[in-house]
Amino acid sequence: MSVPVIAMQCNYAYLDKLFTSLKSLLYHNSGLKVYILNPDIPQEWFKNVNQQLNSIGDSVIDLKVDQSVFVGSQISFSNRLNTMTFNKLLLPKLLPGEKVLYLDSDVIINHSITTLLNLDFSEPVAAVKDLNSPDSEINAGVVYFNNPVINQQQGIVDQLLSASKRPGLKNADQSVLSQFFYHQAKFLPRTYNYEVGIEGYAVYHHIDRIISELARISDPVIIHFDSDDKPWNLLSTVRYRELWWYYNGMSIRDIIDHVTLGTNKPQWSKLRGPLFCLTNSQDFSHLTELVTTLSDYQFEIAARTSMGPKLVSLLKYPNVRLYQGILPQVMTDRLNCAKAYLDVNRGMKDIKVIRQFLKSGKPVLAFNNTMSMAGNDQYLVFENDQVEKMIDWIRTID
Repeated sequence: MSVPVIAMQCNYAYLDKLFTSLKSLLYHNSGLKVYILNPDIPQEWFKNVNQQLNSIGDSVIDLKVDQSVFVGSQISFSNRLNTMTFNKLLLPKLLPGEKVLYLDSDVIINHSITTLLNLDFSEPVAAVKDLNSPDSEINAGVVYFNNPVINQQQGIVDQLLSASKRPGLKNADQSVLSQFFYHQAKFLPRTYNYEVGIEGYAVYHHIDRIISELARISDPVIIHFDSDDKPWNLLSTVRYRELWWYYNGMSIRDIIDHVTLGTNKPQWSKLRGPLFCLTNSQDFSHLTELVTTLSDYQFEIAARTSMGPKLVSLLKYPNVRLYQGILPQVMTDRLNCAKAYLDVNRGMKDIKVIRQFLKSGKPVLAFNNTMSMAGNDQYLVFENDQVEKMIDWIRTID
């Protein structure tokens, strides 16, 4: 049986992101041949990686691409794109005799993709319909290229490159591939390209079709962070941020141990809690004292808007997690996980969320100068100078 062939692309500046994707791929799949299309990744990086992966039968191959062929290619409106995104258009020429599964550098693979790699198809490409344009475009973040079939079209790569230079290209390489192959494509299940990055856009613009389609899948195989709201940003709204950082922190030794011994990379140290607060301001009563004293508890501070510098400064504490522009599904998840709600922020409150939390039978804690309601046995109010008393009460939780 032939070795499955994967292709990825990036320049040296983006290598840490690609390496995270690569580690997630190799953690769940072995015996792969992975080509990295690039203009400037040092040879030594490939030597170091392959020296370690040799024992489990994977290989990562340096495939240098001259970027001058993309001069004039239209990279559309997105700040996150550059001409590197067009490298995949060369795959039928670079690897003409292969079926090649292309993966963007902003995906993580969270399960085995053996079923996908073993897919028998005669179409030029196999891909998932783009969530934003399902009737006209495939999403180019995960594309299975059937190069022997594609190359039956004489001069196809030259045609793709020529199309990439036409003014008004909406979605860069994606629009090019869709123009040529959408009506000939084999469409894959969405689990193989779960476009979680677009969720924030869909919520903001009330696009129920996209929200509903994403909600139907609870454990996707390939997660695609296909927006500027990346999990490696200082703050982001996108789901699966923690999962991306889990793979980012993984070593090749972790991968080898998992493949050969079945061991799993340890998760981050488990903190107690979490303790949740939804805020509309940066002003709190005694929050820093709570965070520093209760260093073994996870504090989760959320806002429906962007966060200011006073809140961002809390990231210096490892037990603080900030949810900027929190999405409804994330809010529901965090409220369900929370052991207590801290109503310690000043300013306007979301009383509906607090009442919902109280209905779950879990406690809400507040100070006199931050309290937003009364008359509920689970809503506990402390005097403004009773920080230690609140701390002692929190220590009885969990």
